[in-house]
Amino acid sequence: MEPIKKNGLDRKIKHNEMNVERIQSIVNDMIETGFVFGTGELRDLGSSCAILHDRAIEMAQKDSSRIRISFKRDADYKETLDRLNETIENKARELKKALLYHTSNPLEIEAFEISGGGVVSVSIDWVESKEKEYTILPTGRREHAMQLVDNVKKAIDELNSFVVGNGNFGKGISTSQDGRRCLCWLDGDGDFHEDKEAYEFI
Repeated sequence: MEPIKKNGLDRKIKHNEMNVERIQSIVNDMIETGFVFGTGELRDLGSSCAILHDRAIEMAQKDSSRIRISFKRDADYKETLDRLNETIENKARELKKALLYHTSNPLEIEAFEISGGGVVSVSIDWVESKEKEYTILPTGRREHAMQLVDNVKKAIDELNSFVVGNGNFGKGISTSQDGRRCLCWLDGDGDFHEDKEAYEFI
């Protein structure tokens, strides 16, 4: 048994690649605001934003620490923190929209990574994990099941070939929907039935 590739992987990867540009725009805005922004921050932005809100506090404290007068420093800290948190919340909403969280087929935040320079791309690790997910590997029971299916297929082919040329039969084996004569048939539940009276026409 060779590994079996399930359908849909290429479509899933392309679906993510098509949204890289939208996510790149969000990442650019976060970097321009002053955040150090990597893959971890992107995933945080797509979930609780806890890391980024803590980072905003550090950034506001550092920025306001240059002011010596305490009430001005406090006002500057509050204004800076409010703006940073507002940016986080706005970009988190944009990211959720870019990830299609509002649809029945959302993207996975783990599908994206940020490399040096803040460049967004589809994660190689994610692609590799999806390749494993979309691959059916051989096992003893799977090989046995495949052999059983192959045996059935051969038997069906032999039975249908056996009645070829006999005008009394439509098929050797058919289904309950087929009104033509056959030696055996499957019903809607997949149960097997033998038409013993049909042997008269052989």
